[in-house]
Amino acid sequence: MKKCIIYVFSGTGNTLLVAELYKKFLTQYDTTIYSIGSGKPVPEVEQFDLVSFAYPVHGFNAPQIMVNFCRALPKLTQKKSAFIFKTSGEGLTYNNYSSQKMIRILERKGFEFLTERHYVMPYNMIFRHSPQMVKSEYWYAYAMVKANVKQIENNVHENVHTNPLKAWFVPIVRIEWLYAKAQGPFMKVDMTKCIKCNKCVNACPLNNISFTGEKFKFGTNCALCVRCSFNCPACAISIGLLNKWRVNGSYHIEKTARDASIQFPYFGEALQGLERWLFYKYYRRCDKQLLDAGIELTCTPKE
Repeated sequence: MKKCIIYVFSGTGNTLLVAELYKKFLTQYDTTIYSIGSGKPVPEVEQFDLVSFAYPVHGFNAPQIMVNFCRALPKLTQKKSAFIFKTSGEGLTYNNYSSQKMIRILERKGFEFLTERHYVMPYNMIFRHSPQMVKSEYWYAYAMVKANVKQIENNVHENVHTNPLKAWFVPIVRIEWLYAKAQGPFMKVDMTKCIKCNKCVNACPLNNISFTGEKFKFGTNCALCVRCSFNCPACAISIGLLNKWRVNGSYHIEKTARDASIQFPYFGEALQGLERWLFYKYYRRCDKQLLDAGIELTCTPKE
């Protein structure tokens, strides 16, 4: 059986959840999911027939930890097929340009890209998505992954390159990488709330958090994944200058998606204001792609 590897960086778990959907539908492959930042040995890319790179979009860019991971991969001895997928909390087309730096690095190493896909999943910053949004986001992702896998298994090649004149702003927004290094001193833990579970220390993908027994220290190697604050059971972590945009606590996405009492689908003609701007066009494009692929959008899929 052919083998596939998904190299995934996931902050609060959304991208990892989509990776699990790919593993479910890639039935022609024995698929391994490797979490970047887990501290585990990196599986050698040469032993796989198909390679995927997955990440959450940070400010219309791939996170620096993801780009650095790509830089560190060895040059291939022979060409290898690959695909990219990414997640973000909104459907804006600006996210289409986030992979270009990665693609340039990886193509020089011998990877040939089949497709690139963007999935809207619940925000872990800015504002909390409602249960209705979460349910639709999951089932749209479920159907869209299924459609993309059909293309991948048929070896469909798409143009994953973008016009640099359209993506001129992406390197400017990459200043977030510099901000991440300065973020540490601004992060604080409210010790009156903290239960000293050390969940934040153990979960940090860059080992940027330490605890002396009395005080937490945040270093200068932050990935801005907000895994620490999002998963803090006591909601005790302030993320500095971005704290007003902080979203905390699990969405329980799969449980929410299977709750029959929650409205589905959500992203239709009734959307107004900010939600219409952030999501409407994205989901109409999804509808067209699903129609073309002959895949039904449903919250009760036939397994």
